[in-house]
Amino acid sequence: MKRKFIIAVVAVAVGWLAWDSFYIINETQRGVLTHFGRISPPEREPGFHLKWPRPISVIYKVDYRVQTMGNLPHELITEDQKSVRVDGYLMWQVVDPIRYVEAIRTDESALAKLQDLYLSSFGVVISNRSQEAFISLGIEHEDMDEASREILARIAPIARDNYGIQLLRAGIVEYTLPVENRPSVIQRMISERARIATRYRSEGEEAAIRIEALAIEEHDRIMADAHAEATTILGEAEAEAMALLGEAYREDPDFYTFIRALDSYDLIIDSKTTLMLPADNELFRYLDSTTIPELEPSGQFADE
Repeated sequence: MKRKFIIAVVAVAVGWLAWDSFYIINETQRGVLTHFGRISPPEREPGFHLKWPRPISVIYKVDYRVQTMGNLPHELITEDQKSVRVDGYLMWQVVDPIRYVEAIRTDESALAKLQDLYLSSFGVVISNRSQEAFISLGIEHEDMDEASREILARIAPIARDNYGIQLLRAGIVEYTLPVENRPSVIQRMISERARIATRYRSEGEEAAIRIEALAIEEHDRIMADAHAEATTILGEAEAEAMALLGEAYREDPDFYTFIRALDSYDLIIDSKTTLMLPADNELFRYLDSTTIPELEPSGQFADE
């Protein structure tokens, strides 16, 4: 019985030693092997590997994927001594597994280190800005991306050199106010919006007046050009009409005189007009049938 127990214990120990003598690195991981607590470079690539069983050798598997750390709320005092609550995030990736294991060893320690880095830099950046820099709606509004870039520039070299971690992005998720400070800030925001709206309306009215003045000026110019063109056309037409009248008069003066007389009758005589003139008045010249020019067979009036 005792012998069987010893054989079972030996079999278990041998099995455990055999099982602990190999390891598998996944595609998303890199391995760092240690011998008696000291790192044995280089880093191990994905695949099947052999090692000495513990406690001689220990393998640390490092996740090589991009990771996100969020939920970093923190209450700070701004430059103008206002209390604010800010929440942020980090995107990071291990790029030097050996340095990472040497300095941190575990992901829990890495998160703690990164959180300390973020909050310390975060406090400096936010504390150097006024509250209005983040909540203002006017020209003075400062984009949060600028603060995020400043935070990243501060902590990225430290994380890379000390921990083998490359920080890809650092940002601000939310910028809020304590409950007791919100009414006064909201009222300031409403007043600021009203001021901006008034400025926009003033600029719009000024632009409208300028556009209207330009439209009136353009209208006057177009009307002046049109009037000048109409005057030119009218003058040319009158000149052409006078030329035609002169030519008609030269061809047949009697017919021309007769037509002009009829036109004058139309102008001064209608059904309501009564004229009392001497019988020998020139106006009655063509009312006497004996003085009406006769047409020749060609259609022209004959000479008197």
